[in-house]
Parts: sequence; structure tokens; C-alpha cells
Amino acid sequence: MAFDEAFLDELKARVRVADVVGRRVKLVRKGREFMGLCPFHSEKSPSFSVNEQKGFYHCFGCGAHGDAIKFVCETEGLNFREAVERLAGEAGLQMPEESPFQREREEKRRTLYDVIALAQVFFRERLAGSGGSAARAYIAKRELDAATVERFGMGLAPEGRTTLIQHLTQKGVPVGEIVEAGLAVVPEGQSEPIDFFRNRLTIPIGDSRGRIIAFGARTLLPDGKPKYINTGETPLFHKGRTLYNLDRARKPAHDAQTIIVAEGYLDVIALAKAGIENAVAPLGTALTEDQIGLLWRVAPEPILCFDGDAAGQRAAHKAIDRALPLLKPGQSLRFAFLPDGLDPDDLIKRDGAAAMEAVLKAARPLIEVFWERERDLADTSTPERRAALQHRIEGAADSIADAVVRDHYKRELKDRLWGLFRPQRPVRAAGVGIPLRQLGGGALKPSLRRPPPPRGRFGAVPPPVYGQNPPSLRNSAAVKTGGTQVPIRAEAELAFLLVRYPGVVLQDYEAVEQISFLAPHLEVLKIEVLHFAVENHVLDESVLKDHLCAQGLAETLSGLENRDAFALDRAASAGLSPDEVLVRWREAVASQRRMHALSPAARRARGDWARDQSEGARRSLEEAEAALKRSFEAASGDGEAEL
Repeated sequence: MAFDEAFLDELKARVRVADVVGRRVKLVRKGREFMGLCPFHSEKSPSFSVNEQKGFYHCFGCGAHGDAIKFVCETEGLNFREAVERLAGEAGLQMPEESPFQREREEKRRTLYDVIALAQVFFRERLAGSGGSAARAYIAKRELDAATVERFGMGLAPEGRTTLIQHLTQKGVPVGEIVEAGLAVVPEGQSEPIDFFRNRLTIPIGDSRGRIIAFGARTLLPDGKPKYINTGETPLFHKGRTLYNLDRARKPAHDAQTIIVAEGYLDVIALAKAGIENAVAPLGTALTEDQIGLLWRVAPEPILCFDGDAAGQRAAHKAIDRALPLLKPGQSLRFAFLPDGLDPDDLIKRDGAAAMEAVLKAARPLIEVFWERERDLADTSTPERRAALQHRIEGAADSIADAVVRDHYKRELKDRLWGLFRPQRPVRAAGVGIPLRQLGGGALKPSLRRPPPPRGRFGAVPPPVYGQNPPSLRNSAAVKTGGTQVPIRAEAELAFLLVRYPGVVLQDYEAVEQISFLAPHLEVLKIEVLHFAVENHVLDESVLKDHLCAQGLAETLSGLENRDAFALDRAASAGLSPDEVLVRWREAVASQRRMHALSPAARRARGDWARDQSEGARRSLEEAEAALKRSFEAASGDGEAEL
């Protein structure tokens, strides 16, 4: 029902938002507000505030914002009406009068709850009675103890065609209500209803408040088909908008900040028996958009746990297709696949709960599973087929409604496509024509995700822009980031070896790509070398240098060639073996990494100075500069030198 604004205003006036939030968050008063750790994302220092005067909460970390009603919805998985009812009852506020139509509908729903409750009592009694031996034997076979059977309310629907109908009509329940509750059906071509559940182990399905609204049931016949069924659509039960066990799993899922989606009822029960209580299951269909929304109310990245067979893969792929358009910042899915041929119960019985925990811990992000599906199904042998794969992947990314997530997916998938389509060529050592694999390296596998920086009119790197830096700082090592000054020998020696011995150093392309030069012109040089490596069969030193000069890096190359401060003896360098080059390279990498330990402080100081050119920012920058210079000198042994 719709609530008028006056009623909602009265409810919010009676309910203190700090009291509602304080049930789940430890709050500390800070002036006029309360502060605590945000319940919607992981943090170590409080960024979650509650303003009692204005009646809302707000997290400065993740942006979560709302009133007491929304907080109850988000933390307890209730819908708006349920949250209002909960808070109104606590505040002693009478719910508004309903229209005659709404009142009639609610009375019918309350009646159906009663009918289903009577059926649950009947099923439980039959399981414990003399006719329940087969069901009890199946329960024993599944190694379910009495406490688990009691907790999940398992029962038995007996064989007779009208046994339940007769029982309920004797209790005064009209046949029409039995049918409306989904407990009986009228077969096609007949006029009289029969019991819907017959000779099956029954498992009650609850709503978000724990009220039984439907049943799932497993056949007890060895060849019974279908193996599982559940109640059809009723005024109380909508299969695509319900998750089995959500009422029990909500609190442990919220505490663990994750929720697990298993394939079926008994998977959920097996997980709970093993101590994994934050699991739910869809009800015989692929995960729907509404069910994904329910999951995101509880945890930002639910884990979908599927069998490792082809059916499990298909279920995962259907979930991906449903979820892609719905993705939002911080909200996605992860996927965990069990060993082929095992369900959660099998794995737990064979290897213990720790093995199941390991499977869940190894859950993979949605984009990984999506990419592998598209890549593995694709034939990329011709340009047209590669174009078809690209078109399909770009179409999937375009389906994401949120613009920010869509943009990130497009960039990530474009990088992956580039890596898949790029030419796979053997690399040869400079000047000697030796295949790279003979030098101990593997195939060249670049990802090359960083584009080269913008260039000036004639290909040269544009000069830095200093803004309003005072003259005393413009020539400092910390502020001047685009000139020809190289702060340490290690960086220059890395660049020299990369140009002099590209075929040897690029045995591990990714490792070279991950190196970050503090001197921008050396970073540009590195990127151009990587570009050259992708496009050329043989990494010849002279051809590489011609390419670098054409890209406006002649001055940088000249500085590297003329520098005499390296420990590497130039006269003897021509006779170095590939192994000796690699030793020299690794020593220079280690030296550069030691120097980089202090560089984050310098970067922060530069950023602070750019935003706030105050006296305090200037002093911080000078201190960072001095510390960085000391680090440079310790790493190089001879201070700064000009290229």
C-alpha cells in the first residue's frame, strides 16, 4: 500500500535514526553528530555519520545515505512496507487504514498464511509417523541430524492423491483456499483437485520475515521425475522474487559481508550444517533480476557457487547475462566452481568444510568469467571472426546501464581484446639473431595498457607546466619533473641496458612494463621500446635507436650514450653474455626499487602544492625534496648527474 506523507513524517519524528543505526553500528558522539564504521563497506577509520537533527545517515567513504526506513531496508533485506511496519510497531504508531480492496487482499493473504501453516504441521507429523520410514531413511542417507531437520522444518507429503485435501477440509479449510495456496491442483481435463505434493520430502520456503509461503519438495522414488518441485505462483509466493533461506541467511551474510548462492535447497542445508550459514538458493530457475537485487541488499558482491560441470557453467553464464545490465559501482557478482561431479554436500563429506571454504575464497569476479566464456567460444582465425567477437563483447558492455561501470568495462575489455588479437612473434636478441626462447625467455606477451604521453608538434615530449611555483622551487628535484635531469644512476642504467640489449632484457616483457621511471622522458622511452617490441620480429639495437630518434627521443639517447657514471664498463660491454646482461639488469632494478620507497611522499607533496600553494605546502614539498634527494644519492653513490 502507499503511505501518505503525513504518516511517514510522523513515523520519522517518533523514531530516532541514531537508535535504529546504533543496533548495528557502534556510534560515538562527535559534536552534533554520531560517527562510526560504515556497515556498507569495509573501513578502518570511521567515515559514517548520523545526523539526528536532520534525520539521516551519510557515509563519506562510499556515499551511502538515507533515513531510518532506508537503513532497515538495506541492512535487513526488507521491502519498504515491511520496514515501515517494523518501525511503526516499535514506535507504537497505528498503521493507516487501508481501502476496502486493500483490506480484502490482506485478509486473504493472512488466511493463506494460516492454510500453509496447517499444511506444515501435517507434513511434519507425517514425517515422524509410521508412514515416514522411507523419508527418514533418505534423511539418514544424507547424514542430516535431527537438529538440522528440525531447524529447516522438513516434512513428508504422503502418497495419497487427496490426503492433504481431506485433512485440511476436516479442519474447515475450503477447497478453493487449498488450491489458491498452491497445495492442490486441478489436473487438465478433470474437475476435482488433487494434492500437489505426493510422496516427497517437503522443505518449507519462508519470506523475508520467516513466514512459510510455499514448499519445495524432493521425490522419494528412485526414478521419480521431476526430482525437485516447488509451489507454483500464488498471492504469497513469486518464484522469481524469492530466495530460499534468505530469512535465516541475512544476518550471518551481513556480518560476513558476503552471501553465497547455491543451486538448491539441500545444498544450502548442507552448507549450514557445515557452519556456512550465509547461503541461499533460487527456486528451480536461473537467477532473476529481482533475486539479484535482493542479494545486493545484503552484500555488494554475492558469490554464486555452481557445480563444475557443463550445467554449472551454463547456469553461471545465464547469471552473467542477467546481471550485466544491472551492475553498479561496488555491486557485482563473483563465481565459485566446485570440482567436476561434486555438489557442496559431496565436497564437504569428502574433504571437510575447509575445502568448501577454499572454493568460496577462490571465487572469481564477473568480468573474468565473462571474458573467458567469450574468448573460449570464439574463432579468431580471420579478421571477420575477430570483428564478430569484438562486436559481441562491445554489445555486452553497452548493455550496462550505469555509465561509470560501462566505461570501465569497455576499457578493460578493449585491453583484453588487444592482447588477444596482437601478433604473436618470436623475439631475437639484438645483433646476433638468437631466438629469445633460446636465451631462457618465454613468448612475448605484452598487455601494453598505458598509452604513450601526448607529443608536441614535431614528436617531442612537451615541456612541463609549472603553474605558479616560486623560482626557488622550479629547479628542484621534487618539482621539476619534465627536464633532462636524471636523479640517479640506477634509472639511467636501466634505460641504457633496455636500449643496448633489448632482445635480452625483454625476455620478460611484463616485468619491464611494470617498471616506473621517475624521470618522465625515461618513462616515455620505455613505452616506445615496448611499442617497438610488439611490432618487430627482431629487436635490433640500431633499428630500435632509429625508431626512438624518430619519436623525438634523440636527446635522451645521446645523454644515455655519453654518460660515464655507470658501473658498467662500456669498453667491455660489447663482450657481455646474455646471462651477464641479465645480472646487470637485475642489479639496476633492485637499486631503482630501493630508491622508489620514498617517492610516494614526494608525489603527495607535489599534489598538495598544486592544490594549495601555502607556506605549509611549500615546506612539506621542500622536506619531501630533501628526503628524495638523499634517497637518490644513497642509491646512486654519486648524487645527481646530467644526461
